[in-house]
Amino acid sequence: MRTIKRAVHIDFHTMPDIPDFAANFDAKAFAKTLKDARVEYVNVFAKCNIGFAYYPTDIGVMHPHLDFDMFGQTVEECRKAGIGVTAYFNIGLDHEMARKHREWTIVNKEGQIIYDDRTANFFRNMCFHSGYRDYALGMIREVAERYPVEGFFLDCMVINPCHGNECLEAVRDRGRDPLNDEHVLAFAKEALLDFSREVKKIVGPDKFLYLNGLEPADTEGLRTHIEIECLPSGWSYDFFPAQVAYARNLGQQVFYMTGRFNVNWGDFGGLKSKASLLNDCWDALSNGVPTSIGDHMHPRDGLDPAVYKVIGEIYEELERCEPWTDGVRAVADIGILTLAGGKLDECHNGAVRMLGELKMTYDIINESHDLSKYKVIILPDNVRITPVLGPKLKAYIAAGGGVISSGHSGLNPEGTDFALPEWNMAYEGEDPWNSSYFRMLEDTGGEMPEMLCGIYKQGILLQAKEGMKEVAEYWQPYFNREWNGFHGSFYTPPDQYAGRPAVARSGNIIQFCFPVFGAYMQYAANVHKYMVGYSLKQLLPDPLIKCEEIPTTARVTVTAKEDKRMVHIKLTHPEPRGRYNVIEDVQTLDGGVVYLKGEKPANVYMVPGKEPLEYEMANGYIRIPLPKVKGYAMVAVEK
Repeated sequence: MRTIKRAVHIDFHTMPDIPDFAANFDAKAFAKTLKDARVEYVNVFAKCNIGFAYYPTDIGVMHPHLDFDMFGQTVEECRKAGIGVTAYFNIGLDHEMARKHREWTIVNKEGQIIYDDRTANFFRNMCFHSGYRDYALGMIREVAERYPVEGFFLDCMVINPCHGNECLEAVRDRGRDPLNDEHVLAFAKEALLDFSREVKKIVGPDKFLYLNGLEPADTEGLRTHIEIECLPSGWSYDFFPAQVAYARNLGQQVFYMTGRFNVNWGDFGGLKSKASLLNDCWDALSNGVPTSIGDHMHPRDGLDPAVYKVIGEIYEELERCEPWTDGVRAVADIGILTLAGGKLDECHNGAVRMLGELKMTYDIINESHDLSKYKVIILPDNVRITPVLGPKLKAYIAAGGGVISSGHSGLNPEGTDFALPEWNMAYEGEDPWNSSYFRMLEDTGGEMPEMLCGIYKQGILLQAKEGMKEVAEYWQPYFNREWNGFHGSFYTPPDQYAGRPAVARSGNIIQFCFPVFGAYMQYAANVHKYMVGYSLKQLLPDPLIKCEEIPTTARVTVTAKEDKRMVHIKLTHPEPRGRYNVIEDVQTLDGGVVYLKGEKPANVYMVPGKEPLEYEMANGYIRIPLPKVKGYAMVAVEK
């Protein structure tokens, strides 16, 4: 299977009441538009979320105003142009079949099959323990047998509990409780996964398959790659960096599916700025993965030339960089742990944002990964020590690895005590205060203010043991923030030192009593980042990269390939504008310096033009003064 890169994802969800549907569509022009825009791969509509097929189907329903094989012509012309094609099926949604077969739909807990906003998409969903299962499998088989596609993309694969009679009977027949929401949800998940396994049999081992909406842990052995769907202006610019930091460690090709839209999918009139789309593509390159750009094709007129002019300019730029971006791996000092299933929470976004601002390199990993690759392991906020993780973490600590743990992390699965004796700290229960403080005891060279600082988000009560060092002390307020019948205690100043640490160190383990990473996502308290930065300096005094005169809004990462390491400097960043975060301007940097840990190199130059850069060696680092950077720069360092 080819590597997917410079891709386009075509959404094509079309209402039935468009009489001049496809009047101006030309498959040759479609393929030529993509080819001229340097597109190598496209995801093309076979069945949309309205439920219409765009080919002559013997099983489903063609769009009522379509009288030719639109999908088939598109596949044929794209293949002639050397563009790879996957078939798009919306599986979780099929409003035409939901309308005609009420018994194929999810019944929610209130007994409804139609609910929420009926002008959106998810006001009714399909049940996979119904006749819809065989219907959808039949259409996928039909396309697999008729068309030379390179794979399938199944959309809206969302696990929705169904409280319909047939599903509840099946729950009961399996010895489970139909009144237990978890049991009902578990049955729905198994029905969807069983459907997915049947799809895999149809598609076979030699074609792409992606199940969009299911967690990576649920699709092991089924998916062939990972597409990180994210429209960051609405979804958050913190979403992709955390997702890719985890996905790139799962052993399959990964790419970033962003979109050209201002608002959301289906925004026909929205084309965000070129700077905004470049930012997303630069984010991908900086993290060692290629890109896909989402579009929604007009039902009458086909692809919009204005959209593909921008995509073509961007993909031409990315193509020139491919000798330094194809097949690279990200290089990281720090491993951020998540639970075995790989679910990423607010704390992971917080850790990634913090480390990005601090210019530290990181991966997100789970307990099955090799910890020894990393200088520091972070357990953010609620990573319990399982029987699998415990021995690996114990060996890692014994070998000199550093650990930063926060909140309930480090506890045993039952949450009754720290799991490993190496912690050498006492867990004394939940923190009863909701407005407490900490004071830094160590010298930070003026970075931390000499004052009591807010914790903002409570965690556990931590107590010292002999040999443990108190890094920051815990202060309790006069009273909690609460209503006492007379006053709402909004004003809760610090009262006294509580005789316990807020941050403690035992050997190479640093434990925060509060969930510092989730708190950072909620409150962005600079002192929380400074505390984590101080901890990293103690455990990782010589990180992979150091920076001078590069702002916190910039991101600096390192990728590697063969005898080359690439340092990526990305300056573009979002600005809140009303409800959305927007990128319109390309920031510039003059006078920045990066230090890359390593021996004297053979060559240091700018990518892709290979303009040589001056450098000097300084205390085990290659010191590289940067030329003026506009938006983004990549520096190659050859051994």
